[in-house]
Amino acid sequence: MTEDRGQGQGQRPDFRNWFLDNRKKLSMNDEKTKDQLIEELEAMRQQIDNLKIKIRRLESEVKGGLRGLVLRSPRKEIQADIEFIADFDIIEAKGVNISESGICFELNEDLPFEMQFTDDDGKLCRERARLIWVKRLPEGGYRFGLEFVEPETYPEL
Repeated sequence: MTEDRGQGQGQRPDFRNWFLDNRKKLSMNDEKTKDQLIEELEAMRQQIDNLKIKIRRLESEVKGGLRGLVLRSPRKEIQADIEFIADFDIIEAKGVNISESGICFELNEDLPFEMQFTDDDGKLCRERARLIWVKRLPEGGYRFGLEFVEPETYPEL
């Protein structure tokens, strides 16, 4: 353990004193020239820059919290007109906040929809889905994310 060299108990020694105490450990590179050390330093800086880039890339892949870690089904673009019917009656919600311009509330149940569309192969698809997210688009309108669910079973007549 190094001594404090005049520092009070509990205080850490200054860098100069630490350096003087540890200079023998640090002098492993005594045989290298200044140019060699500069070259090694530049190589280390390049490694650090590469790691920073890798960290930023990984952070951007995980952005959005756990959503980035959840396995998702592959997406395929479609060009389809979709007809859907909101399949709900009176829904009870819990108010969160209100202002002159609007209201925020939460639901304790899904908002189910029945929908139909023709896929790219010309096949008529009928699906039941629940609302997962809504995003207002900058140019106007909305984008919806719905998750397919099992169709409701109806009693036989």
